[in-house]
Amino acid sequence: MSDHIPFALQEEIMKRLPTKSLLRFRTVSKAWKSLIDSSRFVVDYSVNHTHQHHLLVRYSPPIGLGQKYVSIVDDEIFPEHKCSLPDPASEGVGLTIVGSCQGLFCIYTISSDPDSDIVFGFGVCPHTGDPKLVKVNFCKSKRNLDSITFTPWQVEVYTLSSQVWRSIPTINQPRNSVQLLWDQVVIDGFIYWLAIDGRTTGFLGYNMIVSFDMTSEKFMEVSLPATLAQAHAPNKTVVISKLKESLVAVELVREAEKRVYGVWMMEDGVPNSFTKLFTINLPDVSIQRVLGIRKNDEPIFATRPDDNAHDVFIHELHSEHISYTRISGNGTLYSAGSYMETLLLLDH
Repeated sequence: MSDHIPFALQEEIMKRLPTKSLLRFRTVSKAWKSLIDSSRFVVDYSVNHTHQHHLLVRYSPPIGLGQKYVSIVDDEIFPEHKCSLPDPASEGVGLTIVGSCQGLFCIYTISSDPDSDIVFGFGVCPHTGDPKLVKVNFCKSKRNLDSITFTPWQVEVYTLSSQVWRSIPTINQPRNSVQLLWDQVVIDGFIYWLAIDGRTTGFLGYNMIVSFDMTSEKFMEVSLPATLAQAHAPNKTVVISKLKESLVAVELVREAEKRVYGVWMMEDGVPNSFTKLFTINLPDVSIQRVLGIRKNDEPIFATRPDDNAHDVFIHELHSEHISYTRISGNGTLYSAGSYMETLLLLDH
């Protein structure tokens, strides 16, 4: 850029450039490298929602072992711009994606402990740009015909800057009867988990959402509409997702030989304010599950064919058109999450 352009204006221009361009610009001058490497610029760049969206799709191939990862640019010609990514796991090691935030993905090595349940949450503090990991450890509830016994949560927080785990006060935690599920999303500095509260409804419990403020490190319970809260039943399932930086709950209702999905969105980040956006009802398509939602509201789903190959499709709501993404798996492992490229961890 010309020396005649004020440096403050140069900074504003660079905040809107792709990350690959910025990585090259770090070699142009000491002033640009110092700016791009600064924590303030990295945080400002990460919260700029004008950057290009991507979708990371994880699936198991129809033939062979392991997992496949594909990154797809979420643009007007979706899914043409896609590239395969290396599997981060060693052979024979099971992994799951804890969550993603500001272009970073947290991956967890799966293990099993029969005496406790551990659920993780991952996000980036919006004020400091510091990646943060939350670990919730709660003993499995003891149930019998007369009573249910719940034990208190044990919550620890890890920040990349400190590189240590520390406990947080129990006064900031939900009731002991609430148990988190692995289903989580991160929006505007909050981690949201799908949860079940078995306090009053016996063995099934009812659905709810628990949020964690990454700045204050406090939990909050979020109520769902009655039809979603009562969906913890044999013919109903609820998952959560993200649409345009808003929390979305996807309700599955099994009707005879088909599955119908209802999509609900929390309005303006206000807890307990969910509105139903649309229903996915495709009589001629057997949907296995909804994997996620594109930035233009189009749901991404995997089908349930007669053979072992499950295909990933996009449903264009207005035209009712179904588009094939040319991604096929065996149906045992599917996920799709949105992200934007980031400068976080540039100096790590």
